[in-house]
Amino acid sequence: MTMVTNASPKAGAKPNRQQRRQATRLAKKGHRGNGAAAPTDAALQKAVQLHKAGHPHEALQLYRKVLAVRPDQVDALNLGGVANLDLGHIGEAVKHLQAAVRLRPSYAEAHNNLGNALQAAGRLDEAAAAYRRAIGINPGYAEAYNNLGTVLKALGRLDDAVASYHKALAIKPDLAETHNNLGATLQELGRFQDALAYHRRAVALGPQNDLFWDGMAICLEPLHFTSASDSLFQDLASLLARPTLQLYSLVRPVISALGNHPEFSRLLKLTRAGKPETEIIYADAAESLGAIPLLLRIMEITPIHDLQVERLFTFLRCAMIQETMAGKRDEKDLAFSAALALQCFTNEYVFSETAEEKVAVEQLQQQTAALVTNGRDVRPALVAALGAYRPLHRFSWAKKLLEYEWSGGIKEVILRQITEPMEEQSLRSQIRRLTPIQDTVSQAVREQYEENPYPRWIKTGVFSEAKTIEDRLRGSLFHLEDYVSPENPEILVAGCGTGQHALVTASSFLNSRVLAVDLSLSSLTYAMRKTHELGFTNIDYAQGDIMELGTIGRQFDLIECGGVLHHLGDPLGGWRVLVGLLRPGGLMRISLYSETARQPVVKARAFIAEKGYLPSFEDILRCRQDIMAMNGDPEISRIAIFRDFFSLSEFRDLLFHVQEHRFTLPRIVAALKSLKLKFLGFDIQDQGTLRKFKKSHPESGALTSPSRWHEFELKNPNTFLQMYHFWCQKI
Repeated sequence: MTMVTNASPKAGAKPNRQQRRQATRLAKKGHRGNGAAAPTDAALQKAVQLHKAGHPHEALQLYRKVLAVRPDQVDALNLGGVANLDLGHIGEAVKHLQAAVRLRPSYAEAHNNLGNALQAAGRLDEAAAAYRRAIGINPGYAEAYNNLGTVLKALGRLDDAVASYHKALAIKPDLAETHNNLGATLQELGRFQDALAYHRRAVALGPQNDLFWDGMAICLEPLHFTSASDSLFQDLASLLARPTLQLYSLVRPVISALGNHPEFSRLLKLTRAGKPETEIIYADAAESLGAIPLLLRIMEITPIHDLQVERLFTFLRCAMIQETMAGKRDEKDLAFSAALALQCFTNEYVFSETAEEKVAVEQLQQQTAALVTNGRDVRPALVAALGAYRPLHRFSWAKKLLEYEWSGGIKEVILRQITEPMEEQSLRSQIRRLTPIQDTVSQAVREQYEENPYPRWIKTGVFSEAKTIEDRLRGSLFHLEDYVSPENPEILVAGCGTGQHALVTASSFLNSRVLAVDLSLSSLTYAMRKTHELGFTNIDYAQGDIMELGTIGRQFDLIECGGVLHHLGDPLGGWRVLVGLLRPGGLMRISLYSETARQPVVKARAFIAEKGYLPSFEDILRCRQDIMAMNGDPEISRIAIFRDFFSLSEFRDLLFHVQEHRFTLPRIVAALKSLKLKFLGFDIQDQGTLRKFKKSHPESGALTSPSRWHEFELKNPNTFLQMYHFWCQKI
């Protein structure tokens, strides 16, 4: 999301920096003159102070009292307009601010604030005119240039927006919001390297602003670095350290940056050469890699979807256990060894292992068990090596490791591999059983996710500011028309998995209450633990089957079902159940597999059936290795471009799922018609895809036309590689 300077914040939000400066200045002026009575002056000063302190509702009451006595008090009209805008009363804000500029045509700040109100009302051309009037009065008004840029960007005039942002920065070079906005606009123009420079400047100026970090993260997604500086490594490490961030899309750009690190690059080249064991000593390699904070950080928090890195880590893990069993290791390699144990736990031990390694792992387990059982010291190196091959919490003696004093990365290994799984186990009794699970397909799907909760994640991207449903969705991709947001929306997330979806939704929508339902208790306990960890209190988790939800006696304002219907025995029947739970006029966000985009998956599933692989741990690993070794079938080999290829639960979900349906857009259109749902538009985040679509379909209404997107997908089969994500409304 992009920070828009002076745009209307959510109700109850604190005034922005410019508004606080304006309020402070007016407070210092005392609002005397024009024959104002002292009580009116005092009321206005108090209103300004309340507004400055972040209490727009109380301030507005006083502004109204002042205006009841002095209807021509221009400052009260201006700041009353801003307070109305803060509270979401857009129509009243426009009226107040129009009155202010009529009374004082030279009031630059009132013209700027009027532009903000008109922008919030969707009257973009009028907003642009108001900003230009503010600039005409005060040519040094950097914020007005910034705000004009946001309107020009919304109007699709990207080059003009860039020019306006540059003018703002020429006046105020340290205006962080403008650096962020300029970066976002350059992204839309496809100038990602230029955009990144502005995003990095924005986070340097405003490191506490989540929106700036979000902008930088989005900008990084398509980038591949051919060079990298220490300062870039530091910025990327700071980005990964943010508490809430969607990480999947950052792996490839971060790994490409790390590819320019001399030692990491050297080790990758030795691995590619085919005989790393002749050139690499584990202790030396681990010590040097452990001195790269960016590498350790990304290893600790997300599966790394890169085949070359996987080959390097697979070799290093083997070398680690060999040197551990030979007693050759010391403490210098612990930082990397602990990070490798965390990486393997997060990807659910998807790396291949040899028969010799299996024997070594069993010996290591027995050695560690004997030490723990006899109350002997356990070297951290043993814990790291064993944790890189097997989840520690599965061992009967693992709980005793909690009694030891650990530090550094090993402490995090103990937390992640023992403490947290134990917490999840204790939460199982707290999950409410909402419906029975009687459908045979649902039972089989539940068993899959009990064995492999999907997906295992450490961080997820939640919104830093909740908005109304209307404010969150209204834009060029959706036809919302006269939709009005409920004040306290009740939301159902049908098939919440391990909680990422529920948390994003709960953080997105203002005053929302979310019911998150899933078949799998293992997934739900993971979700509940992460929800407690992040401090969310507006999500209720329950176990249930979509096919049975019609019996719960509730209705919802919004239902989200992401990537779930296509795993039901009867997808249309399940969808019909959800429609029955939706209030008239309510919204749905649905995600379904694309028949066109998943052809490599279809072919790979046929290959799996032909070869007779079973959905067991051993067969899944063997299947992965066979696919990685394939040279004769490029379509099946393409499976390795899916990020799902790089963790066990996701790979199983991708290729070994017990039930999968795929859809075409004409089939979806027919389903919408039969269910009496109105298509609103696709939720497409990839700016490159949007630019390409707009170029081929510039006509009005094309973005919300399924038939136009169907034409586009047939020519661009990877358009919906993840899924069709779309919004619809109950008629």
